[in-house]
Order: sequence, then C-alpha cells, then structure tokens
Amino acid sequence: MLALAVVLVTGCSTLPTTGAVHTEPGSASDPGQAPYFAPPGPIKGADRESIVRGFLLATQANPPSTAVARSFLSEGARNTWKPTGTMVYDGATLEPTAYGVRARLSEAHALDQRGAWVGGATPSTVTYPYSLVLDHDEWRIANPPTALPVPTPYFSSLYQPYLLYFFDRTGTVLVPSRVYLPIGEQTATNLVRGLLAGPGPATAESTVTAFAPRTGLDLSVVVSDDGVAEVPLGPEIQRLSPADLYRAVVQLAWTLRQVPGVTRLRITVGGAAVPLYNGQTDVSVNVGSDYDPIAAPGRDILTLTGGKLIRGVGALAKPVGGPFGVTGFALRSVAQSVSKHEYAAVSTNGHRLFVAADGGSTSAAKVTTVLDGSTDLLRPAFDRFGGLWALDDTKGGAVVHLITNGHDQVVHVPGISGHRVNAFTVTRDGASLVAGLASGPSPTLVVSALLRSEGGRLLQALAGRQTVVEASDHGPVVDLSQSSATTVAVLTGSTAGNGQIISVELDGSPGASPATSPDPLPGELVSLAASPDPSLPLRVVTSDGKLMELTGADSWIRIASNVTAAAYAQ
Repeated sequence: MLALAVVLVTGCSTLPTTGAVHTEPGSASDPGQAPYFAPPGPIKGADRESIVRGFLLATQANPPSTAVARSFLSEGARNTWKPTGTMVYDGATLEPTAYGVRARLSEAHALDQRGAWVGGATPSTVTYPYSLVLDHDEWRIANPPTALPVPTPYFSSLYQPYLLYFFDRTGTVLVPSRVYLPIGEQTATNLVRGLLAGPGPATAESTVTAFAPRTGLDLSVVVSDDGVAEVPLGPEIQRLSPADLYRAVVQLAWTLRQVPGVTRLRITVGGAAVPLYNGQTDVSVNVGSDYDPIAAPGRDILTLTGGKLIRGVGALAKPVGGPFGVTGFALRSVAQSVSKHEYAAVSTNGHRLFVAADGGSTSAAKVTTVLDGSTDLLRPAFDRFGGLWALDDTKGGAVVHLITNGHDQVVHVPGISGHRVNAFTVTRDGASLVAGLASGPSPTLVVSALLRSEGGRLLQALAGRQTVVEASDHGPVVDLSQSSATTVAVLTGSTAGNGQIISVELDGSPGASPATSPDPLPGELVSLAASPDPSLPLRVVTSDGKLMELTGADSWIRIASNVTAAAYAQ
C-alpha cells in the first residue's frame, strides 16, 4: 500500500499470444473483478492514429492476452514481438509524426519481466514513437514497444501482488521481493518463472538464489486436485548439492504457498519425480520455517513508563531485569535484542547510547555507554546478526553507527548519511536499512540494501533508493517501523497538525490495496511501534503519555498511561 487513495498498479507476466477471441456480454465473477472484454481488431482502411489507438485498447483484453494486439502489428513484428516488461500509465496522448504516431503516456510506472516494480513511487511521462508501415495496403505497427502498455484501472482489477523469496548472502534467512501477476490459472507458473529469473537489479548484490543459472521451467506448473504443485524443471536442478537442492525447495515452497489450494510441491525432470530429501519426492509448502524473514523473536512490547523499562501491558506488565528495570536513568527510546539478551536505550537529551543486560544486577555500574557526545540519537535498532544500529541526526546530517561487540563503526550510507533524518529501522531479515527524511512537503523514505559476508559481517551499505509518497495532506516522516515483510508503517506530520499513519511498500509500489489511516487518530502522536508479525497489533504513543492499540475494528483503545516510548523486541 503506497498511500491513501492510491490505485493499485501492477506488473508483468506471461500472457497468452494466440487463440480465438469471442465477444460476449460483459460479466464479472465477483463485484471486485473486471468484466470479460474481447477488444476489436483493426478496421479496414483505418488511419495510423486509429491503429495505434486500437493497439492500446487491445492490450486491455480480459482474460489477459496479446492475441488481438498482434493483429495491429506488421507481419514481421507480429511473429517476433515478445513483451519483456510492462508500462502502466494513467493517460495516453497521441500525436502524428512524419513516419507514424508519437504516444505520450502520463503518470507512468515500469515493471520488469518478472512483474517487479521499477523506479520507486514517482511516476514519469514516457514518450514512445510508433513507426507504421503499409502491410497489404493497411497501416500496421512495425516497432511495438518491449514493455506492454496498459492503463492503471486495468491492473487495479486484474493483477495481484505476490512475493518471490530469495536468500540473503549468509544463506540463513529468506528475503522477499514484491511482484505483480495476473489473476488466473497461470499464477503458480508465473511465480516459478519469476523465481528462476533470479533477484532483480535492486537486490542482486545483496541476495542470492539456490537455483543454478539458466535453470528452465518445462511448460507449466500443474496443481492437482489434492493440492500438489508439480514443477517441471530442466536437468540443472539434478546437479545441485543436497544442501542447495533443499534451499531451492525452500524458495519454491515459500513462493508457491501463496497460491490458494497448494499444500505440497513436487519437482520433476523429464516427467520423473526428483528425490528431494529424506527420500521424499513431494514435500509440504510449510517447509523451511527456520528461514522465516519476519519471525518475531518476542511478543511482548517494551515501554518506558515512570522512568522504568516495562515488559508487557496490563496485568502482565512488569519491570525488566537489570539496571533499566529500576529508576535512575533518564531515557527517551529503547530497543531489545532477544538473541543477545540485552537492551539499548538513548538518554533523554539524545547525547548517549546505553546498553545493559536483560537480567542480573540492577546496579548502574552494569550499564555500558557505547556512544557518548552525540547530537541527537534516534531510536536504536538491533539486527538479526547481533549488531546495534544508531543514527545521530547532527546539524550536518545523519551519521550512521554500527556497534558490534562493543566496537563502534561509522557506516557511510549513500542517500542517508549527511541528510536530515527523523526515524530509521533495520528490517527483520537484516537486508535493508530504512530511513525517513525530515525535510520536504511529502513523506520520503530511503531504503539501503545491506551487503554482508557469508558470516553476516557488514561489507557495505549500498546507495539508498528513494520513495516519495505524493500526497497533499501529509508532512515529513515523524516515525516509522516495519509492519510486514515488505512494508513499513509511517507516522507523518503536517503544519496543520493532522498527522496520519500510512503503509508504504519498500520498493515504492502500491501494494495489496488502498488503505486509509485510522480515523480519527487518538490525539497528537509522537511515536509508533509496529511488527512485521501480523498477529502483533500496531501501537502508538501520544503526546500526553497514552499507549494506544489499534484493534481489528480500526478503532483505538488505551492500554497504558504515563508512557514516553514503546518498541517491540528485535
């Protein structure tokens, strides 16, 4: 979900290229689905502009197909045209030229051949010159675009978002990648084709696949009545080591489990089932839970209440063990590492970052100062590799610190370092650093992929990709927190004081469906706590110290008072 009132725009997949087209009365199988549409072919004697306009209409066939669109092409182009991407646009303007027609597509977004969003959230105007030639005395298009042009409403009703799963470089966690595919029987096939294509440009340096290069899909994935997806692959799959074969099965399982009705998978080569592991030839799609990219390490929320760090709320609330569980420290934000059994906290003035154990002595001497003399430290974040991230919002812009085993490393993050930042987080899979810029009229996120060694050591933070949420009623980012495998919840502010909470896809795409901020918000908000675990609710802290929880009915309830900060464990 990109922002309020954003229409779903989606991507590319394999479309049928042949077959008879029949015109029938429009109907829809359900109210949310587009009606059947069989576009007309070229009219005899049509001029060049009419041919281009007819081609653009023909790309909107439902069910999706390029069969009619090909009839607007010259004979040579008709036999060779293979769209390898999609261009989604809001409006098209046609202008005659000396050799054809120039099409201007406004508010356009590109998707690659897998259906992955390209170019972030900011649309552009795309100009394409159509060359037309006389083919049997009729005007036909000689140079069809490599990206299939389709209007936004077409995709909003016919395509859905899915995830492809790859591994990070350590091979210990899956990293999801968002794609958009047409609704229909080819979903499983398109998902596997996207998976075999490998990671896209945005994550190619930071993620890997277990499949060997050029592993092909033989025909289509067939799903049986009893829920077994048969995946016919090329012989390359048989050359993988047992470990890599298992990892490939995990990628397939996590990707195909999104298809309704699929419960198990089987890999075949030349019609024969491939032994997977433990002698099995078909396995559950629930395999590989150890690689879960959003598994919550802890369910309790932490709050700074009355000068103490409290775990849980209501009758289950109690001070944490160790020095932060008693009064004595003036703190304003916290983070918890379940794996390291420790807490990190920022002093009220933002100058110091403390670390203390979860449990043991409550003596202040058991607190370690890992950063001192900072300007304005934001809420810290632990990553899954035990690193503690801190961001100092100095007058000269952000300075990013990574503290590992007590050693402080300043990390240069292009697009984030040196810019004014209001909030940041590290995604649960450890693959991305996400920052919310403090300036500009609209909420702006910068997402940097984190390149690691096979052992998990940070090698480099790659140049950040910027996503701007274009909306007139939003101000800059106030706070953010990861809210799903591929989204962050963003608290925005404005000069009018009407802050809102929006959900933003990290790749800048629109996501599953339009969303609205819960209305009304429970007062002036200063921070939020979200989790990628869908079972954990969104919670916010108000300026008057209330901890509020968003219920399933999109209403807010107060669950604690006298709270200055809140966070879920990492």
